[in-house]
Amino acid sequence: MTQEAVQLNWAGIPIKKHEGYGGRPEHIPEERPTVVTETALAAIFENGSLPRAEAAKQLQVSTGASRATCYRALDLKGCFGKRLKDENGMLAWRR
Repeated sequence: MTQEAVQLNWAGIPIKKHEGYGGRPEHIPEERPTVVTETALAAIFENGSLPRAEAAKQLQVSTGASRATCYRALDLKGCFGKRLKDENGMLAWRR
């Protein structure tokens, strides 16, 4: 006799069928967070090196991702860090 664990939402209330973690369906955003891809990063560095702030701004415009997501994507210790290089304060894309 195994009983399935009850899933709770952010307020500690059991999640009902067709509800998500956010509670009522009208409070759950339909769009998914924007994911920055390697292709999008490579595109902003097509014309050469950029300062980190300018690269983040261009990435935000081209992908619609949040500012924080763009800066995380440009982190040298992040998931794309092996493809990025820092040349005297300017970020460049390793081909």
